[in-house]
Amino acid sequence: MTVEIGVATLSDRQPRTVDGTAVPESARMAQIVALGVQAEEAGLDLFGVGEHHSPDFVVSSPVPVLAAVAARTARIRLTSAVTVLSVHDPVRVYQDFATLDLLSGARAEITVGRSAYPDPFALFGADIERYDELFAEKLALLLRLRAEPVLSWRGAHRPPMFDARVTPRSLQDPLPVWVGAGGTPSSAARAGELGLPLMLGYLGGTPEHLRRLVDVYRAAGRRAGHHDSLRVGVAAHYFGAGTPAEAAATYPYYRDFLRPKRPGSPGYVVSPEAFADGLRPGNALMIGTASHVTEKLRQLHEVIGFDRVLLLIDWGGLPAASVQESLHRLGTEIAPAVRAAIGSPVGG
Repeated sequence: MTVEIGVATLSDRQPRTVDGTAVPESARMAQIVALGVQAEEAGLDLFGVGEHHSPDFVVSSPVPVLAAVAARTARIRLTSAVTVLSVHDPVRVYQDFATLDLLSGARAEITVGRSAYPDPFALFGADIERYDELFAEKLALLLRLRAEPVLSWRGAHRPPMFDARVTPRSLQDPLPVWVGAGGTPSSAARAGELGLPLMLGYLGGTPEHLRRLVDVYRAAGRRAGHHDSLRVGVAAHYFGAGTPAEAAATYPYYRDFLRPKRPGSPGYVVSPEAFADGLRPGNALMIGTASHVTEKLRQLHEVIGFDRVLLLIDWGGLPAASVQESLHRLGTEIAPAVRAAIGSPVGG
């Protein structure tokens, strides 16, 4: 299997962008659907949509958006990035993604996570102090649901099920489930113990830091006997620029993407120095010319041996034309060069 390369959106919406543009929610949603279509046209493998529950983002439910992309595409795989499983009923999650799988012709995937934001816990009445316990139980049920058309089940955070028939069933057997994780070794170990593929957020630090999490994941998986099912994905922030100066000029958009936009909201302001440091070889931001990004991805693969890379492409209110050009550069220049540089099946 060769490395998979795709793009994702977190659906952030700036009330007014750096260049003064005001983008209504409907227009932002249309941009996201168009981005999924353009990703397939560029020859990429995967398109992901995030889930958030605050006014800073426009997508609270990835499945309808991915279904809109599915209706206009034929090949690209479609995933959440991520589904906040800690606050949702796994039955509903499985049904929604099984429906997407049927609509898309077996192209749906789920990436589950615990959320870095407090909003969904308050909104759905879930105890944020027990978020890990909630996630573990609901993930166990989701895996049972994808394996058993009829099941009985009892847990602490959901009414019991007795000979429940859960429909529709996905075309893929099993429906792919990835575990999304940040920097927590316990999350990496859990994915390995379950034999599930792991998607790691690479937002800072060096490849060597990420390698420690990958080592934890692979060691746990091998101890549990999952030698053949372990796969590693990396999610990173990306912009493919024509020149180094163009890459550096995206800083105001990157600052707006991450800064807090209302009292009490998470986020932080990235300084110009921190942004410039992230652009350097060996650091996390995949922002730069095609050759620069290609080399950073090649070096990252050399350290951790990833099977998939998912690049956040439309952050901070970047102009739509710039995002489309960056996407085209990824599909026509960077992705082929990365695959050629790796030159062999990945994993292990």
